[in-house]
Parts: sequence; C-alpha cells; structure tokens
Amino acid sequence: MAELIEAGVRVRFACDYLGPRETSDDAGAATLAAAVTELDALGCCPPLNDGLAAGNAAVRTAQGGLLVTPSGRTPGRLAPREIVEIVDVDLDGWRVGYRAHAAKLRPTSDTMFHLAVLQTAWGDRAPAASLHGHVLEDAEDARHLGLPCSLEETIFSTPADYEATLQLLRGAPYPAHHAWIRRGHGFIAAHEDLSRALAVVRDLLRRRRLDPGHRPAHLPARHRAAPHRPHGPLRDALGRSRRGRRPPRLR
Repeated sequence: MAELIEAGVRVRFACDYLGPRETSDDAGAATLAAAVTELDALGCCPPLNDGLAAGNAAVRTAQGGLLVTPSGRTPGRLAPREIVEIVDVDLDGWRVGYRAHAAKLRPTSDTMFHLAVLQTAWGDRAPAASLHGHVLEDAEDARHLGLPCSLEETIFSTPADYEATLQLLRGAPYPAHHAWIRRGHGFIAAHEDLSRALAVVRDLLRRRRLDPGHRPAHLPARHRAAPHRPHGPLRDALGRSRRGRRPPRLR
C-alpha cells in the first residue's frame, strides 16, 4: 500500500522550535545528509503524492538527542544545514522540541519511528543509526528476504504507528536483526553507524534483485548493486566526522 499525504499533512505530532541547531553537530549532520543522499540514489526515497521525497534517517548524538532529516524535502541531494536536531520528546503529549537553522524546517514525520529504533526498544543496547526507505514494504518482500514484518498497517507519524513499530522490534531484537519491514510503510535498517546501515540496505536490494521469485515493481528502477563500503559524499563525510561515546538516553 503506497502511503498518501492527505491535505498536505505529514507531521502528526506537535513541534516546538527551540532555536538554531548546535554547530558542534555539524560533522554528524554532514554525515547524515550524505547517507540520505546515497539512500535516495539507491531509489529508496521515491516522491509521494505531494511531490516530496519519502524515506528518512536518524542518528544519535553525543548530547543524548537525535539528528534527523527534515520533513517534506525535495528529492535529491540533502544539505547538512537542513538536518534537524531533536532535543526533547514527550511521548504522552505526542510532541518534540527541536533545533534547526530555520524555524520553517521541521523534523521528519517518522521521528518517533526512529526514536523507537534508536532508543526506546532496547535502551543501552540500541543501534546508533537508522535508515528508512519506502521500498520493500510487504509480507512477500519480508518472506523472500527473511526479514521480520509487522502484522498490521498503521497511519504513519501516529502513536499507533509508534506502538506497532515497538512491537515489531521487540519481537526481533537488535543486534540479532539489522533490518525489519513495516507493512505498507517500508523497511528499517539499523546499525552502529550510518556506513554499516547503508551496507545493510545495499545487501537487501542486491538480494531482492537476485531472488528468482522477485517482483520488479518492489525494487527501485534505478537500483544498481554497490559494494559494501561508503563512497562518494558519505565516504568524504565519514572522513570528517568524529567518533564519540555512546550518548545518554533522551528523557
């Protein structure tokens, strides 16, 4: 089931703008932007019915928050200045506090989705980076690839979607698993860094393409097999990024 954007609404949680993003996160923002640009090039971020890109990503910060891609971005290259920092999450009130270079930038509608992957489901055992693409989205894809798949479809960016994601993740925990399929939504890939998460994505696409029982409609038309190593802007960004300690949990 292809997701539809109704009345221009993507983000279904309240967003409190808290000012400009910290410049100390510039290296992480550059790495995240490069990873999403590569995810887009792999064909995992097709435009939805509003003409803007699907697919998004997140990475944990040393300060205990998340860096996430912006909502409603134009398909193609993503600039590091567009990356949004999540500094506070209120699950009961279904709202986030965020920082960005401009107030018009808002966090991806799948922010809570990534929060479940990077923190809530496993606590200190959680991965540090997650990628979400809008391909490989049904039970048949999951069966061909041997991936855990959710039992129900939910409306994205809602508490029900968050709870269904938690149920999926806890039933097939990391690090025994690095990829999952949310029925009708797409895949999640997670690992200790963005380079390894991208390697998981490339392997999934390669395996799906080589599977004799595959259906081409579920693969991005421009996909090409790629080596399991960072290249292009991601390789350059990784060279500039700094290694940090595991961040504390968001409160």
